Amino acid sequence: MDKKLIRVTGFVQGVGFRWFASRTARSMGLRGWVRNLHGGGVEIFASGEASKLGEFIRSLYGGPGEVADIKISDSEEDVPSGFDIRF
Repeated sequence: MDKKLIRVTGFVQGVGFRWFASRTARSMGLRGWVRNLHGGGVEIFASGEASKLGEFIRSLYGGPGEVADIKISDSEEDVPSGFDIRF
């Protein structure tokens, strides 16, 4: 299982982006969380099979709002049992 920390910048707050990311991740069987960042971005921690993570990351470009950039790094975060929206 791969674990990735994903930072999405652009117009992604207040447009349902976290809900989109959560629904999409759950439908792909991924575990993790999504939350807004101070300054307007969104941070996502996702864990799952590498192919599913790649598909998930590509899907983020088609979410609501306007994605300017996506930065991805490996993570050692503890994996939750589901996929949550954090506030």
